Formats: sequence, C-alpha cells, structure tokens
Amino acid sequence: MKRPLCLIAGGFVLGETVVLLSLTSGLLIPALLAAGTGAVCLKRRSKGAVWLPVFLLFVLLGMGRAGVTKLKWEARERACMEMAGVYSELHGRVSAVEESEGKVQITLEENIVRPLVGGGEGRSFSMSQQIPCVLVSWKTDGAEDMPDARDFKIGIDVTVRGKLELFARARNPGEFDSRSYYRGQGVDCRMYGEEVEISGGDVSPLPELLRQIREKAKQNIMRSAAAEDAGIFSAAVLGDKKALDSEIKDLYQKNGIAHLLAISGLHLSIIGMGGYKLLRKAGLGYKGAGLAGAAFIFCYGAMTGASPSVVRAVVMMSTGFLASYLGRTYDLLSALSLALLMLVWETPELLTQGGVQLSFGAVFAVGGVLPVIQDYLGKERKILGALAVSAAIQLVTLPVILWDFFQFPVYGIFLNLLVIPLMGGVICSGIGTALLGGISCKAGALAAGTGHYILRFYEWLCHGTERLPYHTLVMGRPAAAAVILYYMVLLVVLIGMKRVIGKRDEAEKEREEVSERKEVKERKEREEVNGGIEGDEIIGMAEKSHPIWLRTALFFCICVFLPCILMPRPVDGMEILFLDVGQGDGILLRSGRGAMLIDGGSTSEKKLGEYRLEPCLKSCGVSVIEYAFVSHGDLDHISGVRYLLESCEEIEIRNLFLPCQGREDDALLSLAELARARGTKVSLIEAGESFYMEGIGVTCLYPGISDLPADKNEESEVLKVDYGNCHILFTGDMSGEGELRLLSALSEKPGVLSEIQILKTAHHGSRFSSGEAFLDALGVKWAVISYAEGNSYGHPHKEVLERLGDRSVKIYGTAERGAITMKTDGKRVRWKAFLD
Repeated sequence: MKRPLCLIAGGFVLGETVVLLSLTSGLLIPALLAAGTGAVCLKRRSKGAVWLPVFLLFVLLGMGRAGVTKLKWEARERACMEMAGVYSELHGRVSAVEESEGKVQITLEENIVRPLVGGGEGRSFSMSQQIPCVLVSWKTDGAEDMPDARDFKIGIDVTVRGKLELFARARNPGEFDSRSYYRGQGVDCRMYGEEVEISGGDVSPLPELLRQIREKAKQNIMRSAAAEDAGIFSAAVLGDKKALDSEIKDLYQKNGIAHLLAISGLHLSIIGMGGYKLLRKAGLGYKGAGLAGAAFIFCYGAMTGASPSVVRAVVMMSTGFLASYLGRTYDLLSALSLALLMLVWETPELLTQGGVQLSFGAVFAVGGVLPVIQDYLGKERKILGALAVSAAIQLVTLPVILWDFFQFPVYGIFLNLLVIPLMGGVICSGIGTALLGGISCKAGALAAGTGHYILRFYEWLCHGTERLPYHTLVMGRPAAAAVILYYMVLLVVLIGMKRVIGKRDEAEKEREEVSERKEVKERKEREEVNGGIEGDEIIGMAEKSHPIWLRTALFFCICVFLPCILMPRPVDGMEILFLDVGQGDGILLRSGRGAMLIDGGSTSEKKLGEYRLEPCLKSCGVSVIEYAFVSHGDLDHISGVRYLLESCEEIEIRNLFLPCQGREDDALLSLAELARARGTKVSLIEAGESFYMEGIGVTCLYPGISDLPADKNEESEVLKVDYGNCHILFTGDMSGEGELRLLSALSEKPGVLSEIQILKTAHHGSRFSSGEAFLDALGVKWAVISYAEGNSYGHPHKEVLERLGDRSVKIYGTAERGAITMKTDGKRVRWKAFLD
C-alpha cells in the first residue's frame, strides 16, 4: 500500500460521518470524499484484499469515537440548557483574550458555574455545573468599573457573574448555524459579563508571550498602514479579522478570492519556507533547519489562533520538515491524511464546517486530482498547467462552495490565477509593517507600500470582474443526489483521463522499444516485426487520436458542463416557505422556476435581510423574484425587502406591488424609489387584480380604491393564492374591523372565502384579528402564525389560539418550529418544520 495513511484517514472519517449524519446532512460531502479515498486505495484487488480489514477497522474506530464525543456533547448541552437564562457565577481559566471596538472577549475553560439565589452580600448558591468552555464578553466603553483586555493574561483564573446564553441555531434554510459552528470550535455557550474580577492563577508563559507578540504586531500594523490595508494585513498575517472592512470581505467573497484573507497553507508556505531557506543559508543542515522550522511554524500557528486550516497547514509543513530531518520523501496526501486524523479525532464536529471541507478539499485536489489533469493536458505547457491547478480545485470544491455559500463566482477560476502569485508580496508587506512599525510609523508605512498597491490592484480586478455578464451564478444548495452524481461523474472522468494517459505511455514505451530494435536490425526485419509500422508512426498515431487541442477542448467542456449537474431543479408543484423572521412576516412562494415574495421584514431581527432573507433565497436558488407583494409599510413587513433592493445585487425583484391605500406612506414611497433605482417596476395593487406565475394564481381581495382604512394596518393587502384545489389566504396585519369589511365586500361571492384551507394568521396572532365571524366564513384546516419567541406584544394571544383550536385548526408557529414549508401538487398538502 503506497499511502496507508490515506486509507486509514478515509475509513476513520467515513465512520465518524456515519454517526454524525444524525446531526446534520452537511456531512454528505466528507462522507463522499472519505469513501472516494477508500475506493482509490482499494482499487487493486490484490492489495485491497490485504487492506480491506484495516479500512473497515478504522471505519468502526471512527464510529466509536464519534459516538463517544456525541454523548459528551449531549451532556454538555444539557448542562448549558439547565443554566441558560439564570443569573450565575462562573469561575474558569483564561485561554484566549481579544479586544475590538470597545468590547472585550475572553474564552474561559474548565469552568464551574453556580446559579446565584438572592443578591447582595448574602448571596447563596444552588447546585453547580461543569461547563468546559464559555465565551465571555463585555463592553468597556462608558463602564469605569469593567476591566479591559490589558488586565488579563492567558492561564489566570477569572470569576464572572451574568446570564449564560445558548448560541443561536439556524431557523431557516441557508441561515448560519452559530451553535454548530461554535460546537466545532469546542465552545459550549456564551455569557455577557455584568461583574468581572481576576481571582488568581498562574500565567501560561508561552501562550501569553505569543498573544503579546500578536497584539504588538497588530498595533504596529494599525498605526502604520492605511486604514483600508490594515485590516487585510491583520487578517492575512495575524489571523485577526475583526478590523477587516465588511465591504472588502464581501467583495473578495463574491469574487471567489476570500481564501486570501485566512491563514492557510499558502501563507504558511511563504512564511515557513522563507524561514527554512534562511536557516539553510545561515549554515544549518537539513536536520537543524527542519527542527527549527517546525518549531517556528508551530508557534506561529498558535499565535494566529490555531484555526482548523492553520492546524492543517502546520501539521503538513511540520511533516515536510520532519521528512527533511529524516531524509525521507514528503508525500502531500499522506501529510494531509495525518492532519485530518489529528483534527477529527479531537473534534469530529469539524467535519460539518464548510471552511474545513474547503481547506482539505482544495489540498486533496492539488495532491490527488491535479496530477491526473496535468498528465492528461501535458506538463510542458505552462499556461495549461496554471489553469489546471485552479480548475482542479474548483472541480473538487464546487459542491462544498454551493452547499455553504449557494453561489458560484464564474470568473473566480481566472481571477485566482492573477491574485495568488501576488499574495506573497502582500504577506511580506504585512510582516514588514508589523516588524518595522515598532521602530517608526514611517518605516512601517514604507514596508506597507508594496502591499498597498497590490491590494488596490485586487480591488480593481474585482470591481472590473463584477461588471462582466453572469459574474455570479446563484445556484442554491444542491440536492444530495446531485452531489453524489457529480462526484461519480468526476471520478469517471478522471478514470478516463488515466486510461488516455496509460495508452499514451504505452505508445511511448513501444516507440522506444522499436527504436532500440532499429539500431540492431535491418529495415526489412523491423517492418516484419512491427507489421510495417514504424516507431515514429506508432507515437504519431497515438498523438493523432488525442491531439493537445482536442484534449484541451474536452477538458474545457468538462469544466463547463459538469457544474450543470448541480444546477437548481424546477420546483414540482407549489412550495410555500413561511420564513422565521422573528417578529414580522416573510413568505416565499415557488413553482417551476418562478418565485414570489409576500412581505419580508422584522422588528426583532435588525439584520434580517443580510442574515436570514438573503441566505434563504440563495439557498433555494432564487436569483429572480418575479413578483414581490408588500402588504403595508410597517418595518416588520418591509425591512428585508428594502435590504434586497438596497444591498443585494445578486437577487433581482422584477415587479413590486404596494397597497393602493399606502400611496402616501413615507416608508412605501422610499421603498418605491429604491425599487425604481434598481430597475424594478413598481405598481399599486387594489382589490380585483390578479397575477399568474407557473400555475400559481394570486388575487387581491382587499383593499379597494374606494376603501378608507382607519390606520396603516388596515391598508394591508389581502391576497388569495390558488394552486389547483389548494387555496391560501394572506392577511398582513388586518384587524377584526378589516375582516368584517372584507366579509361584507365578498358577501355576494361566499365561495371565494369558504374554499380557503390555509390561513396566514393576521397580525402575528393578535387578539384583535382572526375573529369568530371571519374564521367561520373560511374552511381553514391549517394556520401559520409568524412571531418571535418572547416578544413584547404577547403574540400569539391566547384568545386567537382558542378560537383556532375550537375549529380543530392545526397551528404552525415559527417561534417554536422555525421556518415552515408547505408543499402541494394541487390536491394534497404536506408540511415540514425546519427545526423538527
């Protein structure tokens, strides 16, 4: 077995994935990679028979390890849930300290938490809990009695009083899951410190020294570099992204070069190999330089925060230095497997994180896929070789990118060819700024000069690329079956390339054999042995069957058409997604390839558009909203729609419909101006108007142009949606008075309301809506109530729940169950809650 570590790591990861699949389907991708690794290692039957028991053994070992950690985390979560929301005293040891924009954040380990009962000097304690890791933060601005970051050192003991909080779970498709992320980091929960005091303990010398070096380097960068450069230097050199400008971060991410902002193998190779070569030139031998280089890289990785990508790069580079020390050959895939084993043994939950999948997937592409592509295209052609590197990484990581980010930067593959070679200048410039900035600001600014111009070039490239057509494709999160098919087709393609390479090598070998015989035999005898075919003709025929232009064209077609497997599929029937927007409304309707939006706002979620609405739409593959209906101008119905028009360039709203009675509402007038600036057609809608899209019919029932609503809530559009025999009513924030007026207006058309089976309950379940007469006029079987848990309005009110319960209506609430999905083929209705 050439690479036993690959086999071991593949089996172990596959085993862990089998157990952790019960937590998240995001582990589909590492499972496929692990299975692929095992298949590659066992491809030869003779060797596979020997190594198959080893592979299966590590599958079982991985399952056991994941099972143990899963049980531990369940116990930790129970402890956190028991203490959450209770004013408590926490005593723990400091393992990390950070400060940014008037806020201090420390990580405490080995914590004992005691709930406080009573107050003042006579505090008493109930039973304590052990919680391994807690994130504690507090503000120092305007708080004279709160300590700042300079008072804390790694290793000391700290006592904090406050309330523990659980990290937020994802409540909508596409939403970032903070609880899963911090679980992968080993952090249980958080606490906002109301009282903080140092209670002793010994300082950990090396970690504290590294932290102080990092803080000093950061201060030098901030003082010497331009504001737009300092954040990037800190991120790329020190792993500190807190000072990174959000616009720059978004710009890099949209163009597929955000990896430049994270400490990775590229950064460590520049820094580590640079130091190694200096040591070699200074006279140290391979062994001495290797050991010193490994120690330096280890310390540098710890200083920058030891993220999973940093740990991977440190382990792989240290393995290279060890190989140099021992005089052995370095194998990239074996080193990658060792890093993977070390990480997932300690924290199996890391397999769920997209950043980890991308980091390992990219290196696997370079070590496992790239050699095949380069051999197929020909290594002697440098331009094709450079394209092959970027193409290999994109082909392997594309499903991961779409699974986590839902969109694909079309020109990223070419942009990386230009930016990656220059990144060494940025890193060296950042290091120079960090070092020379301690001497003088002018020296630091001089060192930052090269990096400054490279970063401006990056921005110019990104902005220029954004002006190109089809810059970004919103493809959504692919189906699991599509991901499986994609990797199967990619595997078949690589096998086909290997066969072409094999035939070409055989032809070359045969040509060499014929050339040898040519030297010792006469021409006539040569022709008899080879059937009249000359050696030069043999290789010529091989090249003619697969010329370079044909191989290049075929590979280009593969790069273009393989991603089509992951393209979003049309929605079969009609799907309605009632988003959990907190205290507000947001409903997405889809059928075929069309999408509609009814409202989209919240008063409890200040960044609803950025963190919930936009990710949800993109995860569903929605880049065009054909119709967007805004029921009325309250913030809890328009804030997310405003964000889409103002800040989200990847999602287009073609038609915006506002209530006819809200034409003088300042909020709606402002929204209309934003829409027109984006090229959206804005219209006022009144009772009687109808719209159709992909089999969905939408009819406005209220208000009419002659209606005179008493307040803004009474302006609410009332929309009836029909799909086959399925009928839904959306009522905005309509009150009981409005319901009675609607009943009166439709008194001559009783069948319009009586066929309603699904009700989007008005005004988030307010007692003044969903009255007796109104519910009796409907044929409601299901009701959806959109509201925030613990809201100050008391929604949904008990009276509404009782009225719905008396009529045997099945109720779905977003606060308890997250986003609610309803699917129908026009005959049958199916429901699914995101948190179930």
